[in-house]
Amino acid sequence: MSDSSESLTATLLGALQGSISVLLTALAGYLTARFGLLDRNSIKKISNVSSLLFLPCLIVVEMGPQLTVKDISKLWIMPVWGAFSSLVAHLAGWAGMAALKLPAWTVVASGRANANALPLLLLQSLESTGVLKSLSGEGESPSETLDRAKSIVLLNSIVQQMVTFCLGPVLFKIDKDRKSAGQDDDPEGLRPGRGPSVYPTVQDREHVGLLHDYDGDYGGDDYTEPLHQLENVPNMDIHSRLPPGLSHAIKVASKPVKKIASFFNPPLIGGIVALILGITPPLHEAFLSKDGIFYNTITEAVSNLGDLFVVLQMYVLGAQLAIVKSANPGAKPTLFVLFIRYIMMPAASLAFVLFTAGRGWYTNDPLVWFLLILVPCGPSAMLLMNLAELMNIDQGPVAGMLTVSYLISPLIAIVCTLGLQVVDKVQQRS
Repeated sequence: MSDSSESLTATLLGALQGSISVLLTALAGYLTARFGLLDRNSIKKISNVSSLLFLPCLIVVEMGPQLTVKDISKLWIMPVWGAFSSLVAHLAGWAGMAALKLPAWTVVASGRANANALPLLLLQSLESTGVLKSLSGEGESPSETLDRAKSIVLLNSIVQQMVTFCLGPVLFKIDKDRKSAGQDDDPEGLRPGRGPSVYPTVQDREHVGLLHDYDGDYGGDDYTEPLHQLENVPNMDIHSRLPPGLSHAIKVASKPVKKIASFFNPPLIGGIVALILGITPPLHEAFLSKDGIFYNTITEAVSNLGDLFVVLQMYVLGAQLAIVKSANPGAKPTLFVLFIRYIMMPAASLAFVLFTAGRGWYTNDPLVWFLLILVPCGPSAMLLMNLAELMNIDQGPVAGMLTVSYLISPLIAIVCTLGLQVVDKVQQRS
């Protein structure tokens, strides 16, 4: 890499082109939905199959080869930084909520970046424009660098999901309690998930494992209940048919099981499968080695399915914004969230890599350094829409903020450019 102004301009242009291509992908989904080619049910079905099938497949084929015992010892910094940076952003959002009297959803919006769609598609664009080549390892082709980058991003996204679903529902409940304490805008007494649905985008079906969806007809009701409330569904109360002692024992034993199950979702399951395949030599050889007996059949099929996820996710994201009736979130909440996502977190990530990388504290890999800068930055995750639906709060302001956040997403090109300059400086120092 060069420090010349010509190199800097080329890097900025390449990153800008990549970020604009991401925005145009979302725009295609937006226009498709606006012109009526996709309706709510279609978007929901695409979201479901993408999150339940395509994303776990992508995680298995991209993370598996990188999750050997040797590689895990090098990549530990990524999930640690992912969790820590997310907590820092949430705390900043909490401070803003308390000081500026902002709605509680701004805390989640501040704390959770788009950990899947934007980084993955942006990396593809950076590879096609040649920007990613500067981060390739010795003897590594740009396509191999891209595959390795995807695996690192996906590792971080799994951690981000766990943080969000520990904190998100608690924070959104604050807005729900505020609404209840004020005036009741829900005359029909709709429970979370039973009102008019705003179906989540692909990334934001991350709640799978927390909810259980019933698409069949149960007396006209569309059941979307927490797992621990399945007894409310007709014909599901089996405990009343058992002896009292056995029924009580089952209920007691089921509590920890349900608690553990609530943390499981398709991406996490995909990560567990990838870990098992990666650290088990016979399985690694059979499924992940190009000479493996299952590589050209099962692994290739899984890879084809996983490839559908990256572009489709941003496409559905745009369609999701088109069908949600946006409302003005207010200048103060919007500007505060944008400040956290586009200024504070990029500054924190750049400073973290600048002062810690290349000192032997963690891996001396320029690609990892760059991704440590990239993944905590950028627009908020569409997961906010899902949480708003789950907690039965007004989704309009959330959708309005997200629309603005994604419209200015090409600003991530500046973060990419500064990130590459920081990585270059660290390389020269180490």
